[in-house]
Amino acid sequence: MSMGIDMTNNIKEMKLKAEGISCSGCVEDMEKILRDTEGILSASVNYAEGLITIRYDAEIIDRKQVFLTARKLVAKLNIISETEV
Repeated sequence: MSMGIDMTNNIKEMKLKAEGISCSGCVEDMEKILRDTEGILSASVNYAEGLITIRYDAEIIDRKQVFLTARKLVAKLNIISETEV
């Protein structure tokens, strides 16, 4: 039975350009750290392009906390785009 709540409106996607991903082997660890953060639904790190894509529930975690969580993992980080999913 539906409670009349549309959860899809709360799902956001943030794409980030990262500098300082130290090795291709670190990618899996970075993705796990991000995914283990409450509110982050998925995380993908592309070592070759230096891109991080994060989907998160804005009702649980705000965009600033998502950014700060990712920022702890790399030397430099910039937001490329933010969209509703």
